[in-house]
Amino acid sequence: MIRILSPVNGLNEVEPLIEAGAEEFYCGVMPEAWKKQYSNVASPNRREWVAANLKDFDTVKKIAETAHRKNVRVFLTMNALYTEGQYREVESFIRSAVDCGVDAVIVADIGLLLSLREMGWKKDIHVSTGGTTFNNETILFYRELGAARVILPRQNRVNEAAAMAQQNRDIEIETFIMNSGCMNIDGFCTYHHGTKELKRPFWWNIPKKLHCDYYILNLMKRMPLFLRQKVSRLIANSSDSACFLPYDIEVKSVSASEEQKQRLHSNLRRNFNMFTGFDTCGVCSLYDFEKAGVASVKIVGRNNPLFKKINDVRFIRACLVFLREKSPSREEFVDFAKQEYAKVFGFSCSEWCYFPAKDLEIPAGEM
Repeated sequence: MIRILSPVNGLNEVEPLIEAGAEEFYCGVMPEAWKKQYSNVASPNRREWVAANLKDFDTVKKIAETAHRKNVRVFLTMNALYTEGQYREVESFIRSAVDCGVDAVIVADIGLLLSLREMGWKKDIHVSTGGTTFNNETILFYRELGAARVILPRQNRVNEAAAMAQQNRDIEIETFIMNSGCMNIDGFCTYHHGTKELKRPFWWNIPKKLHCDYYILNLMKRMPLFLRQKVSRLIANSSDSACFLPYDIEVKSVSASEEQKQRLHSNLRRNFNMFTGFDTCGVCSLYDFEKAGVASVKIVGRNNPLFKKINDVRFIRACLVFLREKSPSREEFVDFAKQEYAKVFGFSCSEWCYFPAKDLEIPAGEM
């Protein structure tokens, strides 16, 4: 059965999230020494904002001890791509992870994956979405290198993810389920993030710690679509993520018709803005993921306020309980999920989906 994987960003969050229904946790650490040497832009775990990271491994140890008392596992994110010069610090991170008692590390760097056993790592290894797993051959590749779980990129369709889960029973498959629906493929992305925090670390961290981005984007979600897109592009100038900047777009293709150019231009402007990464949801796909044997669904948002994390967990938990106890049809499940969404979050589902509705029908023979 599917487990709910929640972000955790402080010891105070552990027990409330477990009470809400979290069954696994993941967290990241950015020690001051790492930030000073490499800057926050070169985060050790693909979260470039200090506010989205724990400061030390002592906190990780306390989180793990508290979670383990409730039989909840804790995973440490080590899913950046590292330079040769960083490996001494990376090895130190792994030794600290062993001492903290975390249950798995999440990695994307193949060099680190190969080195973990030499470092004395005897627990699980999870391959990050940065490992770009789009087919069974890639799953087999990582399994042979010692991976116990593979986290699929956001861009896999429902039928693809479900088929991979069913056809690979000897390795766990994890999918994303809520928040941060980036249009780019993590493992191929070369955009810089966190640059304004690099320039103004103190002042930029204040709104991050106060979760201002969450409240602004939550307000935008209540706007009409046409207004939301305009406001999103206007405020993108303040973003420290290069993919959200309001680029001028010109389609250069010689072979494309004017209609195709306009459609591509419109698609790029619509999908790359501040709003596209906020509150994306894939809960309707739980109907197929549960049947296929997906092991875990991941909530994104380490820096989200605690009440948002709790609501995310409660929402997913309620949907899974309904699915398991009522054995609904797909249509009944989707209707319940939308009603529960409105009840938990206070506004109706806007169908900002990880997995479009047309992908929810799985062709016969693929399951």
